[in-house]
Amino acid sequence: MQQLLKLPNVSFLDLSYDHIFEARKSLPWWPWVGSQYAASTTKTMVLGESIYEWSDKNFQERYARTTGLRETHERHALRFKRNSPYVRNIERAIFLASNPKDEQKRSLWTSVAYHNLVLEPLRDIEHRPSQGQFLKGWAEVLDLCGLLSVQQLLVYGVGSASALREVALSKNVSCRIEKGEKVGRCSARRGLIDTGDSQIKLLFIRHPSEFFSWKRWGGVIHENLAVQFGDYVGAAPTSDGGGGGI
Repeated sequence: MQQLLKLPNVSFLDLSYDHIFEARKSLPWWPWVGSQYAASTTKTMVLGESIYEWSDKNFQERYARTTGLRETHERHALRFKRNSPYVRNIERAIFLASNPKDEQKRSLWTSVAYHNLVLEPLRDIEHRPSQGQFLKGWAEVLDLCGLLSVQQLLVYGVGSASALREVALSKNVSCRIEKGEKVGRCSARRGLIDTGDSQIKLLFIRHPSEFFSWKRWGGVIHENLAVQFGDYVGAAPTSDGGGGGI
């Protein structure tokens, strides 16, 4: 009997953009677009960096499908007990709480778009993306921002900022990026993309997968981006580390 595919739960997703993604042959896997994205007050894309290939045939099968990124993201973001730092730490930073409620987590991931900048898997965590991969990724992301009417970008990692500048210049798009607050050894990058038709706020932060101070980076995020998602808004941490925000 043929094994059933474990596709993402469509109740979390807005599939109305899929016909646009399907027409883009440069897009190997389609972005996650939350079910409440179109209704969100400020349309936000959270931009991860890379996917690392694990030594399992399931990886090849999953990422041969356009739903590959969505399948992975649902497994990490919407399975709330799973401790995946790239989602759990950004939730803590946005809601300023050590243990955000499941309702807050769901509200976040159904209200944003999520995509990965690098459009091909990296062999393992020892490998870093090349400048060419960053350039190719940003060319795609700028197009996606227009198609999805993105108003703000929260970018994991600061290493691709120069590639964005180069791509914006090649597209004759105004792009201003400057150093922001320093947290530990990493300085945020903040800025603005102006396409002439729209403006997109930019914030590059330390990648939340490791050595990530969610309290300090949460302050940076709140200072630079709109952080209301669904019915939940980040609030100052309480004495027990929990957040308000309802």
